[in-house]
Amino acid sequence: MKIKRFQANTMREAIRLVREEQGADAVILSNRRVPGGVEVVAATDYDAALVQSAALRSEPMPERSAPMASPASPPPLPASQAATLRQTTERPPSPPAPNAPPPRSPAAALPVTPPPPEPLSAVAAAAALGNDQLSREIQTLRALLEEQLAGLRWGDMQKHRPRQAAALRALANLGIEPDLARSIAEEMPESADPERARFLPLGLLSRRLPVNAADPILDGGMIALVGPTGVGKTTTIAKLAARYAAHNGVRDIALVTADHYRIGAQEQLYTYARLLGVPVHAVGPSDSLPTLLARLSDRKLVLVDSAGLSQNDAALGGQIEQLKLCGPSLKTWLVIAGNAQPGAQADAVERFGAVGLDGCVLTKIDEAHRIGGALSVAMRTRLRITYFTDGQRVPEDLHLARADRLVLQATQLARRSAATVDESLLIAGFAGGFGASAGNASRANV
Repeated sequence: MKIKRFQANTMREAIRLVREEQGADAVILSNRRVPGGVEVVAATDYDAALVQSAALRSEPMPERSAPMASPASPPPLPASQAATLRQTTERPPSPPAPNAPPPRSPAAALPVTPPPPEPLSAVAAAAALGNDQLSREIQTLRALLEEQLAGLRWGDMQKHRPRQAAALRALANLGIEPDLARSIAEEMPESADPERARFLPLGLLSRRLPVNAADPILDGGMIALVGPTGVGKTTTIAKLAARYAAHNGVRDIALVTADHYRIGAQEQLYTYARLLGVPVHAVGPSDSLPTLLARLSDRKLVLVDSAGLSQNDAALGGQIEQLKLCGPSLKTWLVIAGNAQPGAQADAVERFGAVGLDGCVLTKIDEAHRIGGALSVAMRTRLRITYFTDGQRVPEDLHLARADRLVLQATQLARRSAATVDESLLIAGFAGGFGASAGNASRANV
């Protein structure tokens, strides 16, 4: 038996070296990781009995033991059994008694040593130990290839389609999602003059924003504001009530608070109501919102301040069921904070959307660095933006949501922000999937 040690960078390379030098019948005896790669011990003309005998010789002997027998001989018998065996062999056997069971051979009582297990072949060892490493290497190679291809596409775009590349950069600076930015940039004509090409992406963006053409609060009705905790629902209700009062007076306004979770939430609405001169009605845990709204049906404007609950709160389901019981006469607007993460904004639209949203109010614009994420969520979900707020003043900081004004706000915020768009993000998120209709699609995302 010939045993040799091989070292290589990977398991596949080590197996190749074993096959080249010792042939396909070689057997892997052991393998382990070493600095710089792996180490494999392989052998040819493998003899299992020889290996087992060498392993037995290498084991330490006990303090009191009988002489070692060969692997083929049985272990020594006790003294009584040895004497019986000698008497049996020295005298002739006596005839068996009638109806007696046949005599039992002494060799049948001896323990039988099981054969050694068959060793794994080289192919099985490679499959068991090298699959994980091979999979990681393939994934790393694929990521490198996708990154290289995206970089080539981005360089090609800047060279042959500079107008579209500039549009992608401008939309990315606003915080627009990559898929929407690529879709808008594909509408850019390369024949446009440079001055027009600077503002054309913003015009294309404003055309896609879902907004209300009229001022919906002036029409009155029953409106409930929903949303997570801290997005500004109570302050927005005060602004909406003041906006209606400036045009129609305060006589037909009623405010309803259903927020009995937060300490001081109702007191804040009561303070706004005293300043405006309008009544406030509270809904307790055991009260019914549909019953209260039925009593206020003679009012032209009823604004409901719902409890601020996280989109992951278990109590949100009960709140949604209460709003559904009010019927179609109650409109529901979602309040979204402009300074929240786009993922949290999208999650809020999905969870609160179970009640059936009629619009949304974008708040805290003045506290955000970029609002492109919120605009992207509104475009992707087709949720109509009714108003946006950019301060705490009542009602001066409440503005009707017009597409051009929202795009202007997004542009001003991006100019004030010190952060710039990283070139690698443009390559990975925008150039990677640009021109999918032409066969250059990629699933890279920011």
